[in-house]
Amino acid sequence: MSIALFVTFRIVIAETNHADGNFLESVLQILDILLNLAYSFIYLIAMAFCSFALFLNLINKIRNNLYLSLLTFLGIPLFCVIFIIITILTDSLLYNNTVTIFRNILIFSIIYLFFTTLEFLIFRRRINKFRTE
Repeated sequence: MSIALFVTFRIVIAETNHADGNFLESVLQILDILLNLAYSFIYLIAMAFCSFALFLNLINKIRNNLYLSLLTFLGIPLFCVIFIIITILTDSLLYNNTVTIFRNILIFSIIYLFFTTLEFLIFRRRINKFRTE
């Protein structure tokens, strides 16, 4: 899932249309593309880290505790989404900028958080099913 979201994110970056302009606008567009690539790399690392945190559920103490298990699934992604929202709000309030570079990252992070929540619910249902058997 993380890889599919990352590839989709890169496609969205690649399909972004830039208006033709003078030399300065071309340089700014190249810098925007490089910045998007840097953010997509950071996004990939964050998603990989969030995915590897799920392996903490192999520890019985974490797996059997609802809140610790929830934290392994949703803790880091939720923190990242809150951080991105605060960054966007700060950027829009301080600079009166309504379009930020973090908009795409926020959209894909919320999608990732949604799928991770579904995975957590499925995981808890299976754990409860195995406990009753």
